[in-house]
Amino acid sequence: MESRTLLLVLGLHFTLLGNQEARDCGLGFIVKGKQCDDIDECKELEPTPPCESTATCYNTYGSFYCQCQPGFISTTTVDFTPLTGKCKDIDECQDTPQVCGSNASCLNTIGSFHCQCQPGFRFSHLVHY
Repeated sequence: MESRTLLLVLGLHFTLLGNQEARDCGLGFIVKGKQCDDIDECKELEPTPPCESTATCYNTYGSFYCQCQPGFISTTTVDFTPLTGKCKDIDECQDTPQVCGSNASCLNTIGSFHCQCQPGFRFSHLVHY
């Protein structure tokens, strides 16, 4: 008899809980009727996205993370938040000194680089950056 009574009380308790509206969902969630829905921080915070312009924002369940775009590297880990890291330019000219080959100079730019031939030389093939 006791187990039936306990099951009845538990069933009633969960039924009553199910009829209550969600009030506090926590960070990364928003109240929608009786449930908590994930906030897409990457879209909800536009036109000022949470990640800097040199990073791409990825939404996760209850949060988000940033990842540096090509030509940039994180100051901390590959996946980070604005509180834990940021992106800095990769100096391809310093990291790979011969990236332009001989008879050419490397000029670093923000997020990329350019090769400039020394006087009297020209590129003999198409160079992709």
